[in-house]
Amino acid sequence: MPWYETTLIICRTFMIGSAALFIGFMLSDSVIRSRKKMPAAVVTNTVSEKLPLLSAPPDGYVIVRRMNYGEELKRSNMAAKFLMNSDKGSKEMQGQLEMQTEEVAFWDFANLVVEHNLTDANELPLNFKNHAHVSMLDGAIGREIGELIDAFNGAKESEEVKNS
Repeated sequence: MPWYETTLIICRTFMIGSAALFIGFMLSDSVIRSRKKMPAAVVTNTVSEKLPLLSAPPDGYVIVRRMNYGEELKRSNMAAKFLMNSDKGSKEMQGQLEMQTEEVAFWDFANLVVEHNLTDANELPLNFKNHAHVSMLDGAIGREIGELIDAFNGAKESEEVKNS
């Protein structure tokens, strides 16, 4: 076989190999790019901006955080308790629905308010993890904070977990 035929065979093999390598690179690059386009399914924007409290002038504020799905489930579960009773031998059943808005509000204040500048009468900072501190809040301020928590967490569509 003459040298030029051998050279031609080597060039063809090199070209086919190069083309296969190029196609493989392009396919792997498109796979990597398509994986980057997957949506994040976890809470990433967890903290709000400083939210001014109109009911606590001149500079009252809170910063709240967004719940993850597990916390939403826990909150919904806390919101309503359904009790069923029946007497032995009786075909009648009685049910009782107990709304636990107070417990939900305490949980919200303790777990979803990240920062605030509210104080008691002695100018000591309120601790929202303490039920007594949440209970002593002015009603208008407590309602406004609850509404801000609901608005930031999208609870408007669910009546049983609203703080109003």
